[in-house]
Amino acid sequence: MNIAIIGAGFSGLAIAWYLLEQARSPLYITIYDSKGIGAGASGIAVGLLHPYAGAHAKLNRMGIEGVEATKELIDISQKTLQQPVALQKGILRIAVNEEQRLDFLQCANKYSNDIKWLDSAACHTLYPQLVEAPGIWIQNGMIVNSPLYLMGLWNACQQRGVNLEIRKINSLKEFKNCDAVILTSGAEIIDFPQISSYSLSIVKGQILELEWPKRLPPLPFALNSQAYVVMNEDGSKCLAGATFERGYKSIEPDVDVAKNEILPKVVAMIPALEDAKIVGCYSGLRVVTKNHLPLAERIEMNTWVLTGMGSKGLLYHALYAKKLAFQILEKKNE
Repeated sequence: MNIAIIGAGFSGLAIAWYLLEQARSPLYITIYDSKGIGAGASGIAVGLLHPYAGAHAKLNRMGIEGVEATKELIDISQKTLQQPVALQKGILRIAVNEEQRLDFLQCANKYSNDIKWLDSAACHTLYPQLVEAPGIWIQNGMIVNSPLYLMGLWNACQQRGVNLEIRKINSLKEFKNCDAVILTSGAEIIDFPQISSYSLSIVKGQILELEWPKRLPPLPFALNSQAYVVMNEDGSKCLAGATFERGYKSIEPDVDVAKNEILPKVVAMIPALEDAKIVGCYSGLRVVTKNHLPLAERIEMNTWVLTGMGSKGLLYHALYAKKLAFQILEKKNE
């Protein structure tokens, strides 16, 4: 069975792996990407993994299942690389306004096995430089090193015979002899006429890299509210994000836009970062569906699509790839 996968980010690598795992006969899989492994939005993802993403910290639809599926692939990646690609440090979500306080408290009461409500004093004890505000502690929250995770997953696929071609695909006609074609690319997916009937939009996301002030102790966990802050391994820098830009003028990083949108939200959590030096700015394009749920289905006889995960790609890619791989193989075995 010959399979072409367009896109080498979270979704493309995940479905390649699950096709290999579930197949009952030999597969010949080639992944195509215009830039390479994790060169799009997946590669710059900050890597927060938990099932309570979103402004209101509600349990995401299929969120727990999504985390478990992603952890399966994290294990594969780590075993292949023989080194960790994720750390379970916990995630603190600070409530910086009354609406968040009510939402977060409701979440903590409803999911007390996973989430702990912390008053202002308790949050301040965890990290004294925080603004005085309550929050929720997501004890099983993980920080995934996205580029390293992707490289490990790619190595695992490559060891089982998956090929990679770095080139832009302009038409699916060249794959007319393939048994299955799977579209998993990011913003480039809009270029394919097979997708035209779907209500997809492109959102630009930017993150800032900040030099961590020497007077501050390193942040020992990931911090999240209306923005997020995640330390690098040596404690010298942090990543802060992200923007959600629909009316962007360029796909390239725009430091001014990122600074104006991200920094005030960061300072609302850690006031001492107000004068932090910006040392980097990164951007990527996300595909978003009208109902904000992933798109995973057959769109033509031998063509399938796996996209539209927005900012929840890390949460959902493994779960939906696993399901779609099963559907593809079952259809071909009929």
